[in-house]
Amino acid sequence: MLNVSRRALISGLGTGSLSLGLAITPTSRTRAADFYQGRTLTLIVGFAPGGGVDSNARLISRHLARFIAGQPNIVVQNMEGAGGVVAANHVNQRAVADGLTIAVPGRSWYVEGIVKSPGVTFDPTRFTWIGSPGAVNSMLYVRAATGVGNFDDLKASPQTLTFGSLGASTPTSMIPAMLAATGLPIKIIYGYGSTTRVLLALEQGEIDGVFTVDDSFARRQDLLTNRIVVPILQNKPAIAGLPLLRDALPKERASLLTLALALENFGLPVVGPPGIPADRVEILRGAFLAMCADREFQLEATKFDLPTGAPLDGARLKVMIDELAAVATPDVIAAYKRFGGAR
Repeated sequence: MLNVSRRALISGLGTGSLSLGLAITPTSRTRAADFYQGRTLTLIVGFAPGGGVDSNARLISRHLARFIAGQPNIVVQNMEGAGGVVAANHVNQRAVADGLTIAVPGRSWYVEGIVKSPGVTFDPTRFTWIGSPGAVNSMLYVRAATGVGNFDDLKASPQTLTFGSLGASTPTSMIPAMLAATGLPIKIIYGYGSTTRVLLALEQGEIDGVFTVDDSFARRQDLLTNRIVVPILQNKPAIAGLPLLRDALPKERASLLTLALALENFGLPVVGPPGIPADRVEILRGAFLAMCADREFQLEATKFDLPTGAPLDGARLKVMIDELAAVATPDVIAAYKRFGGAR
C-alpha cells in the first residue's frame, strides 16, 4: 500500500483522493497474463536516441518485462518532436488500447495538453497512467568558460548568455524566459531537438547555458566532473548554498512556476493510450512498482541519475494530473502561453 500523504508531499499538488478503480478478479488476472505470453510490447520514446529521456526509457525497457506476467518482449521506438507532443499525439490517436503499447513521451508533454498548446490533439487526463520512478530536480547550468560561476555573476554579467532550448513551450525555454523578464542577460536559442544536442552545443561553446533536470547529464557526467558546466540555480534545495529559483522570480509567478515545473513532481512518467482494459492496467502498474523496488534496477538507475526509492504509481499520477488541470486557471494558462511563445 502506498503512503498517500508522502506522495502528496512529493507532488506538491495537494492530496486529492485515490480512485479505487474497477475490481480485478483472479480470473481476469490470469487472462491478462495469458495475453502477454509470447507478445511484444512497444515502448514509444518522445525524444531522439542518446539523451536523458531516451536513456532512462531504455533502462525501463531493459527491466520492466521481468515483472510483467507472461514476460513479453519489449522494443523501443523513438518518435521525437515538439518536446514529446508528437509521441503523445501518436499514442492518443494511433496506438491500440490493448496494453501492448506504452510510452515515455518526455517530461512536459502533459502540461502542453493541459494548456492546449498548438498541435496538441490529446487530453492528458484521459491517458492510462502507469507509473514514474519519482520526482526530480531542475537546475540552471552555465559553461564555466563564460566567467559566470554563480547566480550573482550572472546578474552582474556585462555579456548576454545564450541558453539552449528544446522548444519554446518547454521549461528549457520558459524558465530562462521568465528569468530574462526580470532583467537578467539571457537570450534563448531555439531549435535543439534533444538534450543530447543541447549538451553537445554546451561542450562546444555554441551556447552558454541550459535549464534542465539534473539527470540530463546521466551520460555526460564528465561535463560536471570537469567543471566545464556548473549549476548556479536550483528549483529544489538539493545543493547546499545554491540559490533557489523561486527566490529569483517575482512572487506573482508562483502559480506559473508550479505549472511550468510540474515535470519535476511527475518525474518521467510511463503512460498508455486511453482505454486499456483494467486487468492489463493492473498488471502494468504492478510490474512497474515491482521493477522500481528491484535491486538490480535500482543499481542501474543510480548510474543514470534516475530517482529510486520513491516511485509514483499510476493511480497517484492520475490524481496528480487531474489536480494540475484544476489549478491551470485561464490567467495562469495565458501567462504560460505568453512565456512559452516568447522569442
